[in-house]
Amino acid sequence: MIEVTKLYARSFDLDHLDVFWELADFDGNINQFDFYLERSESSSGPWDRLAGPFKDKYYFRDTTSPTHHKWRTLYYRLRVVDVLTSEEAIFGPTGQIPEPDLIALEVTRCEDVLFREFTGRVCWVFPVRTFGARCVCYDRVAGKRTKSNCLNCYDTGFLGGYLSPVQTFIQFDPSGKQSTASTNGERQDNSTTARLISFPPVKPKDIVVEAENVRWKVVSQNSPQRLRSSLHQELTLKEVSKDDAVYKLPINIGDLRELQIAAERNFSNPQHPDTDEDFHSAMAVYGYQPRGAAR
Repeated sequence: MIEVTKLYARSFDLDHLDVFWELADFDGNINQFDFYLERSESSSGPWDRLAGPFKDKYYFRDTTSPTHHKWRTLYYRLRVVDVLTSEEAIFGPTGQIPEPDLIALEVTRCEDVLFREFTGRVCWVFPVRTFGARCVCYDRVAGKRTKSNCLNCYDTGFLGGYLSPVQTFIQFDPSGKQSTASTNGERQDNSTTARLISFPPVKPKDIVVEAENVRWKVVSQNSPQRLRSSLHQELTLKEVSKDDAVYKLPINIGDLRELQIAAERNFSNPQHPDTDEDFHSAMAVYGYQPRGAAR
C-alpha cells in the first residue's frame, strides 16, 4: 500500500478550497490505486464522498465548500484503495487550520495528560450541523423552522441535527442554582464555564453531554493560542431543558457498567505518598503493577 506523506487544505478565495497531497516513494504502478476524497464538518466524521475515484491525481479544488459560516471548519481525508487486493488506507483528516509548532504541541500534550488523568470528566461533544439537507420542518421561503422539538433535526433546521459524538475529558466549574418566576411558571436556569484540550474543536450551539446525562449547549468558546494555534478551549455553557429534543440524541456506549466517569489515577494512586519507600517505588506512579512485578 502506498503512503500519503502530506495532506493539507489551502485557499485565499471564499469561493473554493484547494486540497493537496503527496506520496512517499514506492515501487509499483500508481494506476493500481483509486483515490477518494471525503469531507466532513467534524474531524471524527461522519464523512461524505466529495470526489473520486480518480487515479494519479494529487490536487482537488472544492468549489462546493460552504465557507460562509464564521465558526465552521471543513475537514478532508483521503481514502486510497488498492484495486487488485481491495486493501484500503485512510489518510488525514486535515483542514484549513493553523499548524502548531513544537512548543504548542508540547503544551497540548501536557494539557491532554492533565485533563485525561487528573482534572477532567469523560463527556461527549455533539458538533452541530451547519450545512447539508434541510429538514421538512424548515421553511425555505421564510428562512426559519415551522415547529419546535423536531426529532428529525433536533431544532437545528438540518436533517440529523448533529454529527457523530466525540468523547473527550472536560473540567467543569461549579454552577449556582437559580430559580425565577415567569408567565409560564417557575424557571430553573443553570449555566457554567468549562475547559478542555484543543480537540475536538468546539463552536457555539454544539452539545456537551456528561456521564450523568446532563446536557449543555455551548454559548461561547474562547481559546488561548500560540501562533494562532489553539492550546486549549474555554467554554461558556447553558444547561438544556429536560423537555428539549436534544435529550433524544442517542449515545451508544455498550456496557454502562464499564464507563469510567473520571480519571482512574485520582482513585487508585495517591499523588502525595506518605513514605519514602512508596515515593521511590517505580510502581507508585501507576495505578497498577505489571505482570510478574513483586508485590
